[in-house]
Parts: sequence; C-alpha cells; structure tokens
Amino acid sequence: MFRTGFEDVKAMDAEVKAMNGGGKSIYDFYVKDGQETLMRFLTDQPIAFKAHTIKVGKAPRVFVCTEDENCLGCKQPDSFDASKPNKASVKAAFLVLDGSVVEKDEVVNGQPTGKKVQYTDQIKVMVRGVNDIAVIQRNAEKYGLLNRAYYCSKSGQKNPYTFDRVDGCPNGKDPELWSQAELSQEAVDKLIEKLPEKYREIAKGDGGFYAVLESLFVPYGEVTPTVEEAQGLTRC
Repeated sequence: MFRTGFEDVKAMDAEVKAMNGGGKSIYDFYVKDGQETLMRFLTDQPIAFKAHTIKVGKAPRVFVCTEDENCLGCKQPDSFDASKPNKASVKAAFLVLDGSVVEKDEVVNGQPTGKKVQYTDQIKVMVRGVNDIAVIQRNAEKYGLLNRAYYCSKSGQKNPYTFDRVDGCPNGKDPELWSQAELSQEAVDKLIEKLPEKYREIAKGDGGFYAVLESLFVPYGEVTPTVEEAQGLTRC
C-alpha cells in the first residue's frame, strides 16, 4: 500500500496512469447519437481482443483480458452493476483519421493563453464491438477501407455506426490526406508527425500503424509497453 522514496512516486504515477486507460494520449474516436463525422481508416484490418470495460472515474475504459487466473480485470465488478462480475467481451480496434474540427483552449509551455485554437485531421483510435465490426466488414468488402473517406454517423443509442462512403476529396480538405486513393508514403509520413512523440518511432517500425494500435491496449493495472515491446507485439 505504502512505498518510500522519490522514485516510487514516479513509479506509482505510471501505474495510476496505466489504470486510467493505459496512459494513452491518442484520443478515442466516437460519434454521438445524431452526429455525423468525416473520417478515414488508417488500418484496414481490426486488431481483436477479449476486453474488460472498467469505469475509471466517470469514463469507461477498455482493458485487455489476459484470459488467465491472474487477470485483474476479471476480478473487478461490472462497471454498471457492481453485483455482477466484469465479464470479458470481444472488442476490435482501428486507427482512424478524424476530419472534424475541434476548438480547444490554447496552452503554451503548460500555461493557458486565453485564446482558442482549432484542431482537425487528428489520429484517433476507434474501438467497437461485434455489431459495428460487421458493418465495417461489409463496407470493406464492397468499397475498400483505405482508398476513401467515410461519413460515420449514429442513430439510436443501441444501433451500430453507419458508414457512408465519400467519392473524391471532401471540400476544404487536404487532398494528400483525403483524396479517393490509398495514402502515399509521403502522406503516411505526414500523419506520423501528427502522432504524439512517444508513438512516432513505433509507427516508423515494421508494424506501422498496427504496432501503434497494439501499444494502446494493456491489461488492467499494467503500464503502457515501451517502444521496443510494442514493436515486438504479436498482431491479433
């Protein structure tokens, strides 16, 4: 429970960050009910894993089930009904490019400036269940995933996402990133520079964007893998 020493403070901080969602700094992609968002897939195959959804504070986070007696996720109560065990479910993840425009407070050297700045074309991770993955698979088989943009929308809380293909480059968007064609290596390099610094070297390795995806998900209570560990992960 208690530890002594300055280094233990750092170690415990890393552990808490891990328990708050793996310490990831790539944001989740999600669409609210009634909303439509421009996006494109950066990976055309999902990484699949058995997962526990555990509330950390108010936000539910996804953790990998280790499928053994040492899985801490299996030992947690259900996040929405504490009288039930936290059963694992199948989750699948894609890395995507989010074309929506978001306005945030400007921060320089850790201090807010009082100004607003707009961000767009951010790399995010989309985690979905079996029903949504079936919809994505149908689009992949009919149109392909990496060769075009889609409008992703949601109608009804329990309904899966809907994906409407986009022909050509959406108005006002960078043709290098949004044209109806697979991304060039130059475009991929441009996107890698958009990643948080700790993920750039992972993306430049043999696993590319898949290795970045895999580095985001850890069992409940474990720290985020290092660059070397992430590059060595086996794809699901």
